[in-house]
Amino acid sequence: ASFSATCLLAVSSQSSRLLAPALRAPSPRAMAASSTAPRPGRLIESLDEAASALRSGRLVAFPTETVYGLGADAFNEASVASIFTVKGRPRSDPLIVHVASAGAAEALVRLGPGGLELMRRLTASFWPGPLTLVAPAVPELPSAVTSGSGYVGVRVPEHALARELLQRAAVPVAAPSANRFGHVSPTRAQHVMDDLAHHPILVLDAPPADCCGVGIESTVVKIDEQAGELILLRRGGVPEASLERWLAAEQGGAAQRFALKVKPAHQPTPHDDGSGAAAASSGSGSEAA
Repeated sequence: ASFSATCLLAVSSQSSRLLAPALRAPSPRAMAASSTAPRPGRLIESLDEAASALRSGRLVAFPTETVYGLGADAFNEASVASIFTVKGRPRSDPLIVHVASAGAAEALVRLGPGGLELMRRLTASFWPGPLTLVAPAVPELPSAVTSGSGYVGVRVPEHALARELLQRAAVPVAAPSANRFGHVSPTRAQHVMDDLAHHPILVLDAPPADCCGVGIESTVVKIDEQAGELILLRRGGVPEASLERWLAAEQGGAAQRFALKVKPAHQPTPHDDGSGAAAASSGSGSEAA
C-alpha cells in the first residue's frame, strides 16, 4: 500500500510540474482582452477641444503638410518636457516652434536689422510652408525648447487645419514629429495612435487625402547675421536649389547680403530626432515636423 501511495504521489507531483506552465500562461481570451484594453490616447475632430487642450498644458498631435507633429504650448515648460518623455527623445535635441503668422515668429527671435530683413523676405516667399528658420531665441522661451542652445527654429505650416488650430490656441506650439524616437514619422492619425496612444495625448484627426502631402520634414536654415550666411542645416520640403535661386534673385537692394552655406555632413543636425528618412513607398518622413 505504501508503494502504491508513493507512486501516486510521484505521478501527482510530475503532473503538477507539467501543468504549471499551462496554468501560468494567459488564455487566448485573456490575451485578446489585453490587446483591446482602452488606451489613454484619444482621437478627436474638434479644433476647439484641441486648442483648449494645448492652452491647458496637454499634448496634442496635429497634421501639417510635412508629417504629424506632437504639440505643446512652447511657453509651458512642464508641457514641453512631457514631449521628450512621451517620445523618448534626447533632451539635447531642440524643438521647432509652430506659429500662426510671420509676426508671431518674429516675436520669438532676436535679430538685428539685416537678419530681420532677410527673415521677412524669406517668410514672404516661403511661408506658409515647409521651411524652418533658426535664429537667436528670446530669453523667455524655456530652455527645453532650445535645448540650451540659445537658438529656436520657427515656421508657419501650410496645412489649413494646423493653421486654424494655431490661431484658435493663440499660443506658439513646440512640436517635433508625433512618434517614438527613432521610429518612422507619422503621416496619418492612426500612425500616431499606433505609436503613442499608450500616453494621454489627443490626436486631431484629418482625412488622409488632406494630410501631410509633402510627406517629409521641413527644410531647416539658420540665419547667421554676423557671418552673413544662411546655413542649410537640414534638407527637406524646400529644395536647396530653390533657396539658391531665391538668394540670387531676391537680395537686390538688401541692406545686408547673405550667402547660402551647407552644414558639413559630419556635424549633428539640430531640430531632428535622427530617425533617418523613411522608405518612399511608406509616404512618411523622418523625425521633425
